[in-house]
Amino acid sequence: MSSRTASRGDASTEFIDKLAIAELVRLERFWRDRGEWDKLAECHTDDSRVKTTWFEGTGKEFAEASREMAEKGRLSTHLITPTHIRVNGDRALVESLMEIHNRSEIEGVEVDTVMYGRFFSRVRRTRAGWRLASFDGIYHKDVIMPVDPAQALPIDWTELKRFRPSYRIWAYMMSRRGYRVTNDELGDDRPDLLKVFYRAAEHWLETGEMPTR
Repeated sequence: MSSRTASRGDASTEFIDKLAIAELVRLERFWRDRGEWDKLAECHTDDSRVKTTWFEGTGKEFAEASREMAEKGRLSTHLITPTHIRVNGDRALVESLMEIHNRSEIEGVEVDTVMYGRFFSRVRRTRAGWRLASFDGIYHKDVIMPVDPAQALPIDWTELKRFRPSYRIWAYMMSRRGYRVTNDELGDDRPDLLKVFYRAAEHWLETGEMPTR
C-alpha cells in the first residue's frame, strides 16, 4: 500500500470517528430533552464524570437526577453544535457551542431564560462505540425576559448579584428550586479555571491520564 493510500485511509477513519462522536454528542442532549433516561445513561461510560451548575456525578446518576428534575416540572431544551473534535486513537476531545432554553415562572410571571456557552467532553472508544467519559458546561452568559413584555420581572436583584456573571440568572433560578450552585463553575469570566481545565484535557488526550492537580 502506498503512503498516499494509507494517508487517505487514515483520513477516512478519522472522519468516520468524528461523525460518530458528533452524533453521540447531539443524541445525548436529544435523549435528555425527550426524557429517554436509559438512552441518556448509555451515552456515558460507567466511570464517567458529569459536571454542570446543578449536578456532579456519573452519567448514570446524571440521567436519574435529570429524570427527577423533569418530574418536578423543570424542562429545558438544549441546542448543541459539535464544533471542534480531535481524535487520538481511542480517545477524543469535543467542544460544542450550546444554548439552553427554559420557560418557568417567578411569582406567577412566566419567564424565558437562555444560557449561552459551550459543552466540553472527553470521549473514549469502547466495545459499544464512542462514549462520553466526561461532560462539562462552560458558561458565557445568560438572559431572562418575561413572556409578556408588559410584565415586570419579580427578581431579587440583590440576591442575583451574589452569583457569577457567566451563569448568574441560571444559578438564581436553580437556587429557587432548591439546587445548590457553587461559585467555581467553568466560565469565560474565570480564565484561570479554564486554563487549568484545558491543560488537563490536553494531557488526557495525549496520555490517557488525568493530572493529579
